[in-house]
Amino acid sequence: MSYVFGPVLKLLRSVGYEDGANLGAAPYDWRIPVSCLQCTSTCLYYSSHQYSHSKPSVLETRDKYFSKTVEKIERMYHYNENTPVAILSHSMGCRASHYLFNFVLHTKGETDGMEWLAKYINCWIPVGAPHIGTPTSVDQFLSDFEGLCLARSFGSPPWLFPLESHKHALQTSTMPTSFIQQESVLHISIPPQRLNLEPILKDMKNVYPVRVRLAVRLGKNVTIRTNHFEVTQFEPYIDFNNETWIVPCPTDVESTGKMLPTMQICLEKPGAGLPKKRQRGVCDFDLLCPLRCILCIIKWVLCFPCAFIAKFLGCLYSGARKGVNAGASALGSNVVIADSELLSFGRILVDNTKQRSDVENGTERSFQLSAALEPVESDDSLCRGICHLMFWKHQESETLSLNIKWEPMFTSQSTESVPLWQKTRKYIPSGTQQLLSKEGMGRVTSLLQNTYESDSIGPLSKSSWDAPPVKRVISIYGINYPTEVSGVYKRNPVKHIPNASNKKSQSSELEPTFVLDRDAILDKPTAKTHMIKRGLIYETSKSPQEVIAADGTVITEMKSGDGSVPYWSLQHCRTWQGKGLSECEVTVHEIDSVEHRAILNDSRFHNILLDVLGFR
Repeated sequence: MSYVFGPVLKLLRSVGYEDGANLGAAPYDWRIPVSCLQCTSTCLYYSSHQYSHSKPSVLETRDKYFSKTVEKIERMYHYNENTPVAILSHSMGCRASHYLFNFVLHTKGETDGMEWLAKYINCWIPVGAPHIGTPTSVDQFLSDFEGLCLARSFGSPPWLFPLESHKHALQTSTMPTSFIQQESVLHISIPPQRLNLEPILKDMKNVYPVRVRLAVRLGKNVTIRTNHFEVTQFEPYIDFNNETWIVPCPTDVESTGKMLPTMQICLEKPGAGLPKKRQRGVCDFDLLCPLRCILCIIKWVLCFPCAFIAKFLGCLYSGARKGVNAGASALGSNVVIADSELLSFGRILVDNTKQRSDVENGTERSFQLSAALEPVESDDSLCRGICHLMFWKHQESETLSLNIKWEPMFTSQSTESVPLWQKTRKYIPSGTQQLLSKEGMGRVTSLLQNTYESDSIGPLSKSSWDAPPVKRVISIYGINYPTEVSGVYKRNPVKHIPNASNKKSQSSELEPTFVLDRDAILDKPTAKTHMIKRGLIYETSKSPQEVIAADGTVITEMKSGDGSVPYWSLQHCRTWQGKGLSECEVTVHEIDSVEHRAILNDSRFHNILLDVLGFR
C-alpha cells in the first residue's frame, strides 16, 4: 500500500473491493525511472507522486509494461463477469494512463483498438492531472542545488515540462512559464599556460609544500578563484588548462565597465590576514638614496635598544602569526602572497570592444589581457634592502594571461507583457526549451526530441494534449491553493567551467547557469491577483481564469490550481468535450481548498469516487 493511495485503498476495501479480485495494482520499476503505475480492479488505478518520473517507451521496451497492463485489464474483466474496468489515476499517473489508451490503438490498430477500449474500459478518472505539464518540473532542473543531481539524472521530468503552446488551449492570457533577467555575460578564461612560482616563493622560508590558488578580483564585489594547487620544491609551478568563469553584467559595455572598473590578479595560500602594502624601501634606488643610507646608520646606532626590543617582539609576532595562519588554513581562510598591479579593467574592456567593427552587430567581443604577478613584501624586506644598498632592487615577477570575452544579452521575439517591476532590471519572457538551451542542457532538449517527440504514441501531443480514445472522463482536482505558474531567473553570480579533461568537470554541470531571482517584484496590477516568493510566481484564488462552462461558453472566474499543478493544466480536459475518436464525454469535479496529494484523503473526493463507481 502506498502512502499517497492508502486512504483510497482503505475506502474501496470498506465498500467490498477485494485485492486480486476486483481490486488490483500494476506496479513498475520506478528506477527507470517512470511514473508510478498501479491499478484497481473494476477499478484500475494509476498512482503517481508529483516528483515521480517516467519515460513511457522504456517501460514497454524493457519491461513490456503496457502490454502486461493490457493483459491484466483483460483478466480482471473476465474474472468479474465481463465488467468493464474503471481507471483511477493520480498526478503523473494520469499522463501514463492517457499513454496507455493510445498504446492500445497503436498496437491493435484504430478499429480493433477502439473496440477493445469500448469493451474493457468503463471510464477514466484522472485526479490532479497535469495534462499539459507544470512549471514545477522546470525549476527542479535549475535551482535547489541539492536536488540538481537527482533531477538531471532522471529521463522523465521532461514529460512534465509545460507544453510550449499551452497558452492557446483556451486562448487565455496566462503568463509565460519563465522570465529571464536581461544581462550581458563576461567570460574570463585562463588559457593553457604554466605559471612558475619559484621566483615568487624563493624568499619564503620553509614554504614547500604549499597549497596555492589564483584569485581574480573584479571591482569591489566580484572575485573568482581556481581550486587549490599543490606546489612542491621539485615542481614549483601551476599548469592551467582552459578554465573559464562566467560573470553576469549589465546590458551594455559601458555599464559593465562602470560596475567592474578594476581588476587585480592575486596568488593566495591558506592563512590569515591581509597582504602587506607594497612600499618603496631603502633598497629602492632614487635621488634620496644617499640620505636614506645616512639616516639608516644613525637610526641603528642611536636606536639599537629600541631595535632590539622591536626585533624580539617581531619574533613573538612571527610565531603567533604562524599559529594563526595554521588555524586559519584549517578554517579555509587565505592570505595573498603575490599580486598584480591594479588594472583599469573597465577602461580596457570599453577600449577593446569599441575598437572592434562587430560592436554594432551585437556579437560577442574578445581580447587577451596580461598582468605581472609580483611577490608581496615579507617582514624581512628591510634587511634585504640594506644588503642591496645603492643598487636597484628588481622585483621578480611572472606574467599571467587571461582571455576576456564580452557577450551581449540575448533578446526575445515575444511580444508578451512582463508582469514584473522593471525600473532597475529588465526581464524577457522565455519558453521552457529556450531556457534549457541557454542553460546549456543540450542533452535534455535532445531527450525531448529523440525520446518524447519522436514517439509515435505522442507522449507530448496526442497522449497529453488531445482527447483520449475513451467514452467517459471524470476529472477530479483541487483548486484555490497557491500554485506555481512561472519562475523568474537570473544568471548565477559566478559560474566556473573547468576544462573537460578535469575529473571534476562533470560536477560543474550541477552548478546552474540560471538561478531564481529572489529579488524580483511583481508589478502592481499583477500583485493583486498573484504572489511571488523567492523568484517563483504563484496563482492564487484571486487569479482570473478563462473557464469553459458546461454549455461550452468561456467565462472568467477567480481560481488557482492545487498547489502542484496550475489551473490551466488541470482544466485542460474541458477542451475534450465531444472530441476524439470516441467523442469523449467529460465531467469535471472541482474541490475547493484541497492540496494535490491531500485530495486522496479528502472525504469530498471519497464521496465523488463512490458516486462514480455506483455505490451512492
